[in-house]
Amino acid sequence: MHEMDQSTWDDAKRWEMALQATTCLLKIFSFPEFFAAAAERLAKLLGADGVALIVYEEPEQLRYKLFHGLEQLNQTPIVKFSFSASQGTVGRALTSGQALFTSDYPDSADAMPDFVGAGLRSNLVVPLPGPAGFSGAIAIAWLHRYPAPPNATSLAIAEMFASLTGSAVYREALEKQLEALSLTDPLTGLPNRRTFMLRLINAQKRACRSQSLMTLAVIDLDGFKTINDELGHAAGDQRLLLAANALQNIVGDSDMVARFGGDEFVVILEDLRSIQAILSILNRIVEAIVDGCNSSSERYKITASLGATMYPLDFSEPEILLKHADEAMYLSKRNGGNRVTLLPRDLVYPSR
Repeated sequence: MHEMDQSTWDDAKRWEMALQATTCLLKIFSFPEFFAAAAERLAKLLGADGVALIVYEEPEQLRYKLFHGLEQLNQTPIVKFSFSASQGTVGRALTSGQALFTSDYPDSADAMPDFVGAGLRSNLVVPLPGPAGFSGAIAIAWLHRYPAPPNATSLAIAEMFASLTGSAVYREALEKQLEALSLTDPLTGLPNRRTFMLRLINAQKRACRSQSLMTLAVIDLDGFKTINDELGHAAGDQRLLLAANALQNIVGDSDMVARFGGDEFVVILEDLRSIQAILSILNRIVEAIVDGCNSSSERYKITASLGATMYPLDFSEPEILLKHADEAMYLSKRNGGNRVTLLPRDLVYPSR
C-alpha cells in the first residue's frame, strides 16, 4: 500500500485501496502472516493504532490470539487468559452479531480494567463469520485519540476484512484437523503408526545418549475378534477405547502409546535401568488390559498378548525393532495369550 496522508483519503479512495489490499491478502496462506498483513492494512485504512484477533477457546470462552500494532495491549495480563464469551465489548458484539463501536471505552459499561490501564480509548469490534456461526471477532483499537464514529464505508471495509479473516480462521482450523487426522487414530485419539515411528527413532537416540534401556512393546487383544463377530463393531470399538484408556493410565508421561489399527497397540517405554523393571511394567500393562476392559458381567473377556524387545540390547533399525516385538507378541499368543514375551530371550532367560 502506498504511504499517503490519510487525511486526503476520501471514501472512494479508501474503498479502492481496501479492494487492492484484499487481492494481496488472498495470496498469503500462512495464517500469522495473513493476519499481520490484514491488520496492518485495516489499521491504516481506518486510522487506528492496531487490531486484535479474538477467537473461541470453548463454546462459552474467548481468548486473544494475535495482536498487531498494540504492544501496550499485548502486555496486559488478560491476553494470557480466556474470558467469558459474554464479557466486554467483544462479548456484546458477538451476542448481537453486529459490529460495535465504543467511542469512549474507559467510561463504557463493558470496559475491562486491564485494557483501560493499557490506554485503550476507543474500539470497533466486528464478528468473524464462520460456517457454523461466529468464530470470534477482530477488535480495531485506538490508543492515542478518540476517533469519530465509523461511517458506512469504514464499516463496510472493516466487515470485508472480518470476512476474510473469518475464512482464514476456518481454513487454519481445517488444516489443523487434517494434520491431526494424519497423525492420530480417529477412534482412540492415540498417535498412529506414522507418529509412532518418528517417536521411536528419537527414543532410540535418547537411549544411546542416556545409556538406558528403551522397550518397544506390541500388544494384541485376545478375544477381540469374537466380540466383534458376536456383539458387533460398536461393542468392539468400546473395548478398544477401554484398552486405550487402560494403556494410557499405566504408562508414564515420558512414554508413548499408539494404535496401529485393528486390535493392535504399541508402547514405547523409556529411561529404564533394569530388565526386572521392564518385566514389571510389561506385566502391569497386561493386567491393566484385563482390569480395564472387562466387568464381572461380561460374557466375552479381553486379555492381552504382549511382545517386547529392548534397545540397545536389540540394536536394530526401527522397522526391524518393531518386527522383533511383533514376533514376540505372536509367541505370547501361541502360548495361550494373556502373557508377556520379552526379547532377546537369551538375556532374559539365560537358563533356557
